[in-house]
Amino acid sequence: MRILLIYPDIHTIQFYHFQHGLAWISATLKQGGHQVELLYLNQELSPELALEKVRSAKPDLIGFSSTTLQYQFALRYARALKQTMKALLVIGGIHATIAPEAVMQDRVFDFLIRGEGEYPMLELADALEQGKDWRGIQNLWWREGEAIKSNPLRPPVDLDRLPFPDRGLFDEDRILAENYQQLPVMTSRGCLFSCSYCCNSALKELAGGEKKWHRRRSVEKVIEELELAHERRPGLKSVIFVDEVFTTDRKWEREFCEQYRERFKTPFQIYVRVGTADFESLKRLRESGLYSIQVGVESGDERIRREVLNRKMSDEKILELFHWADQLGIETWSFNMVGMPGETEQTIRKTIKLNEKLFPNHLHLAFYQPFPGTPLYERCRAEGLMTEVEPTSIYLKQPKLNLPGISQERLKEVYDEFLSLGWLWEAQKGKQGYLDLSGIFDRAKISAGGEKFVMLWLVRVKGEDRLSILIHPPSAVSWKVKLKKGARLRFGASFSPDVWDQPGGGCDYLVKVKTRFGREQTVFEKYLDPKHNLAERRWNDFEVDLSGYGGKMVELKLETKTRNGNDYCAAFWSRPHLVEGGPEHGASG
Repeated sequence: MRILLIYPDIHTIQFYHFQHGLAWISATLKQGGHQVELLYLNQELSPELALEKVRSAKPDLIGFSSTTLQYQFALRYARALKQTMKALLVIGGIHATIAPEAVMQDRVFDFLIRGEGEYPMLELADALEQGKDWRGIQNLWWREGEAIKSNPLRPPVDLDRLPFPDRGLFDEDRILAENYQQLPVMTSRGCLFSCSYCCNSALKELAGGEKKWHRRRSVEKVIEELELAHERRPGLKSVIFVDEVFTTDRKWEREFCEQYRERFKTPFQIYVRVGTADFESLKRLRESGLYSIQVGVESGDERIRREVLNRKMSDEKILELFHWADQLGIETWSFNMVGMPGETEQTIRKTIKLNEKLFPNHLHLAFYQPFPGTPLYERCRAEGLMTEVEPTSIYLKQPKLNLPGISQERLKEVYDEFLSLGWLWEAQKGKQGYLDLSGIFDRAKISAGGEKFVMLWLVRVKGEDRLSILIHPPSAVSWKVKLKKGARLRFGASFSPDVWDQPGGGCDYLVKVKTRFGREQTVFEKYLDPKHNLAERRWNDFEVDLSGYGGKMVELKLETKTRNGNDYCAAFWSRPHLVEGGPEHGASG
């Protein structure tokens, strides 16, 4: 049977990424003799163009996988297909699992698979292909006239029984290129904890408890998958283990560390929950290749953490984990939310204050979104907090709640302030050179050509994230600094990839210096136009000799300007910093 899987990922500001659930379903279907293709929708298409793409695959069965925030797009395209094609439609994924009745009431999908989809999807494809009765398939939902029918769920799958995820389903070259050659790997499913806002609280109930829902693959299977990946992709730079919490089983962890250390030199990143790791376990992981941990802080208000989010951890325990990581030289990510029930500007200020103490390498900030099936969703609904807004991502400023303690407008303003502080902390903690200008951005003199033309920002170009200063032309940023003898300025320059295909041309990057009594002089000028010059669609690194001003107090200015009118020119300067000594190999100025 020819099967087309459709994955909407529209207006999420996420990069093209690997989705393990679909990859495991594809591998299982292919193992069963079926043909599988993927249509990855990362931008809105007209119904006509979407139909053309689907028809070219000639599918017998079309499967959608959707999150709650992407369901609006899954529904839109499914309706268009339903009106014009005879192929059967099935939906799965987290939204179908936690809100199956609502999905079936839309009367668009022929089938719904609730829960883990590998074997239900295989059994459905087999039955349809062979003309057999599919009504006894566990996890399956369907309609008979006005009635919605469903079968019980099967027990959670033994992960070692599954084939390795089908990495060929996605464009792996693109995934690795856009993610700095980082390979995502999953060693477990489920979570042992019951955070009130997370879908795992609902999934755990469906599975019959956390011990049934949370399962780990054997170390041997994980190592085997990693060995195959390294053989296939010898240029891998890192691995990210995308388990909900990696540090839940000391025995498994010790065995993993021993085998990973023996076989691989590739550094890896993990998710850690406060209370699941101690100094010794982090040290063991560090010695095996761990370079980065991602930690859910979520709120700096302990009452909100305990009573609203059901996260029973103290500020002291959170601080302790970040302190251990700093001691061991492990990079830290602090994950936070704003806009949950009970939130006020004062509670957000507490979150900012706690993060200031944590001083993470990176800050991750999202708006709380209520997901059906979770306890906090039910509270939001009962308290009448939800609006009609249909957000598409937790990463966009699209608050779903009307909160009595803070207006949506003020919430967005404080969110922007928090995010800007996070990037400032990142620059300060990862200081480059003897003076990192990004780290003293709060002391800069700014001449902006428009609102939000100048700000700190994290931008990804060709898979490489760099903290940068956005200086949208015509704008300038300057600092009063004392230059050391032999001083040189280093920085990277690029446009945001979002504007590469927009109208217009490039812009001039200028570095200017002014002494106390002298005239302003341009010491560097470079015109970049990645819109028309494909070779410049990267980080372009430069080094400018400032030794002639050594020992002097100067005003050092970074400026961008266009040669013609240009509304699409998001010009970034990545990590401008001052160093002493000779030029770096490969840099120019």
